Amino acid sequence: MRMSLIVACSVVGGSLTAADVVLASGFQLKEQSSSKLGNAFAGAGASGDDASIMFYNPAGIALFKNPQAMAGVAAIKPTAKLGIASATDGTGGTMSGGEGGDAGSLAAVPSAYLVAPVNDQVNVGLAINVPFGLRTSYEDDWAGRYHAITSDLETVSITGVASLKLSDKLSIGGGPYVNYARARLTNAIDFGTICVGALGAGSCSALGALPQQADGKVDISGDDWSMGATAGLLYEPMKGTRIGLSWRSQTKVSVQGDADFDVPDSARALTATGAFTDSDISSTVTLPETIGLSLHHEITDEVAVMGDVVWTAWHRFEELRIEFDNAAQADSVTRENWNDTFFVSLGATWRPDDNWTLRTGVAYDQSPVDANFRTARIPDQDRYWLAVGADYQVDDRWKISAGYTHIFVDSAALDESSAAAGTLRGTYEGSIDILTVGATLRF
Repeated sequence: MRMSLIVACSVVGGSLTAADVVLASGFQLKEQSSSKLGNAFAGAGASGDDASIMFYNPAGIALFKNPQAMAGVAAIKPTAKLGIASATDGTGGTMSGGEGGDAGSLAAVPSAYLVAPVNDQVNVGLAINVPFGLRTSYEDDWAGRYHAITSDLETVSITGVASLKLSDKLSIGGGPYVNYARARLTNAIDFGTICVGALGAGSCSALGALPQQADGKVDISGDDWSMGATAGLLYEPMKGTRIGLSWRSQTKVSVQGDADFDVPDSARALTATGAFTDSDISSTVTLPETIGLSLHHEITDEVAVMGDVVWTAWHRFEELRIEFDNAAQADSVTRENWNDTFFVSLGATWRPDDNWTLRTGVAYDQSPVDANFRTARIPDQDRYWLAVGADYQVDDRWKISAGYTHIFVDSAALDESSAAAGTLRGTYEGSIDILTVGATLRF
């Protein structure tokens, strides 16, 4: 009886780690700048167009001689539909239910920045971001309901940074950040299969608790605060050419929350030992560090090109372990075995006049998910970005930015199985559309 739910409601840690379905590699969100989206975030840590550079490279705020504030939001609409090849319950019976619909839904990712000079050498800044997020949602009665129904994560990161200009060519910067994360996971539980395994088919038939005939549900939620740090340097070997190197630390997220069980009357006998009763839970996940290299080069006063390479240490996500504060409920352990990833992007800008800046960019975004361990909660796969955008200088103080990106997502094969949830096999087809708008105020 212990093994039943535990495998079925794994991935609580994974939920702490894509706003909506796989917006970026793993569950990381790059959409922190309404302007740099138009370049597919190429040169985000070196270009210095606005205060959003502090998320990608805190040393970049050294470029600003006057106070500046910026705020923006990214509207993100992913699509992820699973074509099911086969689905069985824990006893091998064919699953009832459909394919779950579109697991993606519209999400908003806001960001805000403030930078101010202290003197000729020192600047300080404050940023509010959403660096990680997840929301996948399937129909309650779909064929994969024992694996996942809803996976939801909300995060907020507050970062304080300072930069020091060591010379006309070299600046450094860094500072601490604090994260708040709140997660929720739900899935159905096949108490019929659990009953057959524990009491035998005859006894369960008498109870009316046969496979797929005694569905229950679990709802897991929790939250946590964590801390980390960011640092970077910005080097300008010649006027108009800048190289940025940045680092954002790993953080340990220790979720504390509860698991609420909904057990049908026909399966109440299975709770006699104390299993499947409401309980506190905990789960610790290490969110990965990143290292980024950015390049910005001005070919002429009107045209600039830029590039970016970001490495993310996803190998730290080896397993997901959920601990129940209930002696009758064993830990849930799910192997993840994620791999380190690279995000590579190239972009260009063109300034046809003093008011307009036009942007474009392309990117390759590598997935950390091992195909042998892909789950319905995070059906991640490699993707390719095509981006455009524009800035309009309204006057000396105000600038408006907008960008649009379409992301082509590779097909993702799913082969997920467990003794309690059964098997779920198929192929995901998906894409992502992102629209950003924002404004910058120079004081």
